[in-house]
Amino acid sequence: MPLAAPLDAPLDPSSDDARRWLADELTSGRYQSQPGLLDRLREWLQQLLESGPSGELPSVVLPIAIGLVLAAVAAVLAVVLRREVGRTGPGDRSGELDVPDVPADTLRRQARDALAAGDWDTAVLDGLRAVARRAVERVVLDDAPGRTAHEVAVALTAPFPDEQPALLAAADAFDAVRYGDRRATEEQARELLGLDDRLGTAGPRRAPAVVETVG
Repeated sequence: MPLAAPLDAPLDPSSDDARRWLADELTSGRYQSQPGLLDRLREWLQQLLESGPSGELPSVVLPIAIGLVLAAVAAVLAVVLRREVGRTGPGDRSGELDVPDVPADTLRRQARDALAAGDWDTAVLDGLRAVARRAVERVVLDDAPGRTAHEVAVALTAPFPDEQPALLAAADAFDAVRYGDRRATEEQARELLGLDDRLGTAGPRRAPAVVETVG
């Protein structure tokens, strides 16, 4: 950015003139950094403290105002941390199905109780966990830790190819509730529990055995 010289400046300024213009330019308002949010908050709190009981602000207002500010800051930090923890960095565990080590019947009962109570979110979460646990109990899936909902859905597509759309929709619903801060619908909850019922009675399609011939 070129320096703005005074209107009456000489055409061939001396070194002293140039240094003075540079100093005047750098001390102008355009180069002064604007205070950040924390700086403005600290300045505001300082003004509150200085205006204490001897000023215009009633003394009872000061602790209330400070408490409200601190509560707001804590709420913002809590929301940010809740959204960021587990989503980035080493050991990222976002998207995991996080199936508890309990029988499928227990998870299925919890899902149906939630459905009856109108808790669609819990019905979706425990419903898909029941699907995954039942598949492990039936030795359709191996008990590998850390699978995501979509990994379970894809793995179950091979033994249950007719249920592929329902499995992928169930995984989408699980992720939306568990990791996307969205609410499930009654339709999603009922469809997922219906999927669990169908998979429980369906025979998995096994991969054809490889027959070795001699001769």
